Amino acid sequence: MKDKRNIIFLICSITLFIIAVGFCIYVFVFSNPNKKIKTNEVSTTKDIDNVKYNDITIYKEDNIEVKLSDYKDLPKVMLFFNKESEESIQELKKFEEIYKKYEDKIKFLVINTTQEVDENLKNEYSIEIYYDFYKEAIRTYNISELPSIIYIDENNEVFNAKSGFTTTDALEANLDILSNNI
Repeated sequence: MKDKRNIIFLICSITLFIIAVGFCIYVFVFSNPNKKIKTNEVSTTKDIDNVKYNDITIYKEDNIEVKLSDYKDLPKVMLFFNKESEESIQELKKFEEIYKKYEDKIKFLVINTTQEVDENLKNEYSIEIYYDFYKEAIRTYNISELPSIIYIDENNEVFNAKSGFTTTDALEANLDILSNNI
């Protein structure tokens, strides 16, 4: 009789333990909407030294001039990319994916460093592409590696400046800070 009680107690204990572990897994992994699933992205970013805000002129399609100061009261993020660089295109895709989330709070300036972007690439993205025809932006912001990202707050202070491949999590964290979304 005692052995039967011990077996029943053991079975109940194991069952309760399994239920508790399952509940913990559910709560900490599946039910937390703010928890981000880690990706296989690896950051290769480096700081860009001595970057300060300076007004620049970049260009829309058809040589329409745009000055950075046109957006003086908005936080801005500038992505410098080259259409021939796979890392640059990956960064452009990341920007496209999160653009809608921040477009009302941050001005996105995606700046192509080559003379032209083919129609297929332009049609693939809803984010506007600008051009640095005279390399003014590259010189002004010490861009020596592509892709590069410059974050500028609403007071026109450079908040962060990185070159290389960034993770989506790092990009969003910087955009959250820039948009006061924290």
